[in-house]
Amino acid sequence: KTYLSSLKDSNGEAVYDFLTGNNTQELYDKIQENINKVRNEEGADYVILLTHIGMKVEQYTSDGLLSKIKNVDAVLDGHTHLIYNTTSKDMNNKDIHISQTGTKLQSIGKLIIKNDGTIASEIIQDIPEPSDTTNAIKLTRGNKEVWVNKDMNDFINGIFSIYEDELNELYGSTDYDLIIRPEGTTDSHFIYCRYQECTVGNLLADALKTTGNSDVGFVNGGAIRSSLNKGNLTRSQIMSIAPFLNNLIVKKLPGQCILDALEFGVSKYPAASGGFPQVSGMSYDIDTSLNSTVQTDSQGLYLNITGQRRVTNAKINGEKIDPNKNYSVTMSEYIGNGGDGYTMFAGYEIFQEGLYTDTDSIAYFIKDYLNGTIPAEYKDLQGRINLVNGSTTSSSTEQPRSDNNTDSWRFYQRKKSQGLSTGGIIAIIIPSIVALIAVAVIAMMCSNKNTPTQNISNINSNSHIGLNV
Repeated sequence: KTYLSSLKDSNGEAVYDFLTGNNTQELYDKIQENINKVRNEEGADYVILLTHIGMKVEQYTSDGLLSKIKNVDAVLDGHTHLIYNTTSKDMNNKDIHISQTGTKLQSIGKLIIKNDGTIASEIIQDIPEPSDTTNAIKLTRGNKEVWVNKDMNDFINGIFSIYEDELNELYGSTDYDLIIRPEGTTDSHFIYCRYQECTVGNLLADALKTTGNSDVGFVNGGAIRSSLNKGNLTRSQIMSIAPFLNNLIVKKLPGQCILDALEFGVSKYPAASGGFPQVSGMSYDIDTSLNSTVQTDSQGLYLNITGQRRVTNAKINGEKIDPNKNYSVTMSEYIGNGGDGYTMFAGYEIFQEGLYTDTDSIAYFIKDYLNGTIPAEYKDLQGRINLVNGSTTSSSTEQPRSDNNTDSWRFYQRKKSQGLSTGGIIAIIIPSIVALIAVAVIAMMCSNKNTPTQNISNINSNSHIGLNV
């Protein structure tokens, strides 16, 4: 999701390349080249890929990658915050172990290379009570009690104590919860801000609009990472909402550009998308009876719109958007440079920069503009984004719902029924556009061999720089 053309060296040359040429065969060939090198030239006995792609997404998948290469022993995956432990076929139709351990140490992956050279894999989610509890302590993590190492716990707490005063700085309070996902769900597919209007999205978009003193505040749903719970609002809680510290910019954009951006932003609905637009100073409808006609390139970057538009009744400050009129829009530098596929923004010059980050913007919006108290208007949806069915004669408005009956939830259940469950683990993934592959080929040597020097420079292992993923 990184807009790569913005990452250049001192000579103006692009630093990174996702190697998507020839329908991504360029990437597969480069990975295979490095696999062959560590095996054949450097003497590796086992080759394990560390990937950051996920399974069952729309285009780039770790199992899809595996089907294009050979001579790999296992894949340790990431990106989609899910837990799965399964096998998938390589290009020689060989079953290869592939696993992902969720997020935030939900579980630990265990890869076992047996004496006979075969490989097994486990996902460990429960840590048993140690036989010796001298240096162990039992703590509550979420709704679960866990055993942890006391020395490590003290070490981590020591780090937190350095920043305690800053993290506990008080910016305001709220008398109610602003929730971003259905209760009981953990993965990003269910975050409301990725497929409908959401209360936290309204708050953040308003903060951007106010910071930039602009007509519109525009936020991609993937930038919103946490709910706001009832009670005092500290710096730590605010950072959990917008943790990326994206720099904010203001661009003056013609109405047509904004209309194109909205159409692109909702193109994946009812599936969840990190690019789904949350807005301030603006409202729009999504005609759910129409399929998207947005065209993108192989990396999911916006190209054009070829047919009827799903976005209707788009207004700024209560007035229908004029395609030929310029409007000021505050957004993150990430989106403004074309991140999440918003290439229509990249060609316009920055009108204002040097503003707050999105994190500071919402902090000072709450503290100074709202006088430290989030008003009741943010408790519920405000009709900024409406779902309508244009095929009905009455064109009745269907308000977004935040329950398990949403179209996005049904989309998930449909995907689930199509065989995305392996070994009891549901492997459904939010649609992801580009191959954010931090591929590292690890050469694990037998004890009687020298460890070779890894040479993976051509794979661009640092290429996953994109923020809102």
